[in-house]
Amino acid sequence: MHSREAIEAYYRAVGTRMAGLPVYNPALAVELLGWRAVEGVGALGVLITPWCMNLFWQPPAEAELPTKGERAVLSLPSGDYECTLHEDESLGRYASASLCSPMQDFPDQAGARAMAEEVLRLVFAESEPPQPAQLTRRALFRRALGGAS
Repeated sequence: MHSREAIEAYYRAVGTRMAGLPVYNPALAVELLGWRAVEGVGALGVLITPWCMNLFWQPPAEAELPTKGERAVLSLPSGDYECTLHEDESLGRYASASLCSPMQDFPDQAGARAMAEEVLRLVFAESEPPQPAQLTRRALFRRALGGAS
């Protein structure tokens, strides 16, 4: 698993080429939030850049995945996320799912960070099992007597 610092450094270098483009928001900086190892999945976090916000996934080295440019599904308890696979000399194999692009709706880093933290909260949330319908005593008797519930 690459370090948060290594991934951020890579994207800061990419940012030097992006800086003149209209999609670049100079009020934002590269920041990888929530970067953590997830058992059986690899590592995962939300990457903020001045031009996009992505779910950033580094699958385990032994994972069998399609080739660069193809799509792969990241399955978590909160749901399935379709990601595009990338391969780079510095970062190796990784995948991303676009969350926002361009980033012009974010006036500052704090706003982008708040969005990224909410995404992390939702992505890492455990799905809750369906709750059984609340059965009142009256409904129970109706059902027992063959009536509608």
